[in-house]
Amino acid sequence: MQFFGQGKPSVGVVFDCDMGSRVETALALSLLYGFDGKNECRVVCVSSTRSNLSSAAFCEVVGRFYAGAVSAAFGSFSRTLPVGLLADGAMKDETPMLAKVLERKDAEGKPVYTHGMHRLVDTAESPALVRNALTAQFEQNAIVVLCGPPANLLRVAALPGSQELIKEKVRYLVASDPKAAMALNGKWPSPIYSISPSTGNSVLFPAEAIEKEFAWSPAHPVADAYKAAKPMPYDAETSDMAAVLYAMRPADKAWTLSEPQGSVRQVMLNPDLKADVLKSYIELASAKPVPRQPRFRRPVVDPTKAAPPAKPAAAPSKPELR
Repeated sequence: MQFFGQGKPSVGVVFDCDMGSRVETALALSLLYGFDGKNECRVVCVSSTRSNLSSAAFCEVVGRFYAGAVSAAFGSFSRTLPVGLLADGAMKDETPMLAKVLERKDAEGKPVYTHGMHRLVDTAESPALVRNALTAQFEQNAIVVLCGPPANLLRVAALPGSQELIKEKVRYLVASDPKAAMALNGKWPSPIYSISPSTGNSVLFPAEAIEKEFAWSPAHPVADAYKAAKPMPYDAETSDMAAVLYAMRPADKAWTLSEPQGSVRQVMLNPDLKADVLKSYIELASAKPVPRQPRFRRPVVDPTKAAPPAKPAAAPSKPELR
């Protein structure tokens, strides 16, 4: 919903992924919520192309964690986002990074993380969810981040009226996989940027950061997913995180761009700034959830328009003589 008269809010981000295939996708989502907590963006839509209820459930668990597990803001407006799921009839296998998080119990045998994704009807239909999220944004005030196959977004682009909607609302799309970006070339009408493979391989997210920087919470779904994905310690690739960081900070000196191929340009990392990029990954991904802050700027008052003169106060009435 747009709130006219309150000023344009921070940019709305659509995050489409295949949550469960790679732990770096979970790190990318935590990075995005780190930007959300700093009020640099609003996470307005999360959807998954991985046809597994656990994929949607994990996305909701992370959303709940950042919305209220610490900040007590869960349940406030627009923080309890529905999660879109691609239901193509071929349910994919469970992965440890999803299963172990969703199955974690406390000392009393109760689930550590709660969610509402127990049946397919508990999820949202991804193309409609993404389209509706874009419809609710101001002109050129939406960004799409793709960390997985482009199936959901191809369906969005094929919906009636979506080409005009995307042109109006979306500044650009950033894909972590060059193949996914090229699959959208010519079908998705906004500028498209793809992360070069060397970028994700050259900056690895350290296991040490999971042990230290995420330790402020005894139960952190992203840290738990990281530990469950592979035997510790290991360092994870960061192409998905690079997609989020570039989407939010495209003017950073860390990035250089290739020549366009159609509507797609590849994003490459300045090797001299790898340490700065890693620092941003760690600080933002491990940031604590914060209480919701006001999302809208105060209306700008035009000083050239004088305020209407105040009405003179009425003279006091004389007491009646008796």
